[in-house]
Amino acid sequence: MRRQGAPISLLCVFFVCVLSGCAVRRWFSDAPSPQEAPRTATLPPTIPAASPAASAAPALSPSLQWDFAQRSAEEKTIASPQSPQPTAKAPSTPASPPPPVRAASSRLRSLIPGFATGKNETDGNPQYVTEEDLLKVVTEFQRVASKDTYRFPVPKDVTGANVNKATLIRLQDYEAKHPGAYPELLAFTRGRAYEGLHEYDKAITQYQIVSQSKNRLNAEAAKAIEVLARFQEIKQRPLATSTPLAYLQSLDAQISAWQELQEQHTDTPYEALAREEEERLDRAKVAFLELNRHRLEDGNESVMLAYRQLISKHKESKNTYRYQIEFADFYFNLAQEYVAQSDPQSLQFDPSTFENLGRAALRLYAQVAQEDGVMEKLEAKGKLEALEAYMAKIGRLGR
Repeated sequence: MRRQGAPISLLCVFFVCVLSGCAVRRWFSDAPSPQEAPRTATLPPTIPAASPAASAAPALSPSLQWDFAQRSAEEKTIASPQSPQPTAKAPSTPASPPPPVRAASSRLRSLIPGFATGKNETDGNPQYVTEEDLLKVVTEFQRVASKDTYRFPVPKDVTGANVNKATLIRLQDYEAKHPGAYPELLAFTRGRAYEGLHEYDKAITQYQIVSQSKNRLNAEAAKAIEVLARFQEIKQRPLATSTPLAYLQSLDAQISAWQELQEQHTDTPYEALAREEEERLDRAKVAFLELNRHRLEDGNESVMLAYRQLISKHKESKNTYRYQIEFADFYFNLAQEYVAQSDPQSLQFDPSTFENLGRAALRLYAQVAQEDGVMEKLEAKGKLEALEAYMAKIGRLGR
């Protein structure tokens, strides 16, 4: 029994000690300590005025009331007009908007072309920037000026424009900014650009400026004048228009003259120019026969023969795929004309004649549609599908 009562007595002693300790701690916390006075002295000098809700609060201790009254008197003394305190005024500076507002304003102004910044919206586009570096213009032009434009497409600049036209515009901009600077070099470069555009008379005018000067390019300019004078003479020859046969004969005479110039200027840029002129006349012959085929005897056969000669003669030309598509278009037109003249549902309609014309066009379209890397490929594929659908429709009607 004594062993069971011992733990109970120990627990009672423990609870008594805890309760007495809590009482002592509460007594010490309620009693004012000497350290509270300096704590009240560190309160901020500005205390808000008492509100109605604060009046209902319990009264402050005497030490806090004395401290509040003392500090209120001190504030009144400082704010009294009898002892004014001079204050240094900060220099007035224009208020700057906060960074977020300025960023938003700059973004808004950037949407308006040329409003916020002093630059034009076209300053970043090389197509509209006026040229100031002559060496850059001449170098870019000379890099592609000697390219064979008969076999390959006309070179383009960084903006995708014809390099000859773009060079002329840039030289004009440079001359406007630097009047009288390097006149011989400007004239010689213009002459090369006019050559690429087949403007022989304008090229001769520019070369004459260089040939009459003491520039080191005067000998080359004089040689160019001699060659282009021959080009201009052949190009200005009048064509006979009395009869269709006379017109075709005058075209053949000019073609022969261009062929002679090709032999004279082999392996030079002028050879490509002469071949382009010859190609232009051959295409004009085909166009003339195609327009007048109903007036000529065996006009359709003449057009077919002219197209075959054009394609075989200029198979190295950059326009050879274009000629094949045009030849296929001609066969397609013949098939449509045959259907218009002979109703497919009548007995006069010959399916074999229609199919021969259609298959000839299909063969030419397919040849171009199978070539990779040419601009005419998509066009040929579209026309091939259209012709197949048309032939299937006429075939059903002719059954």
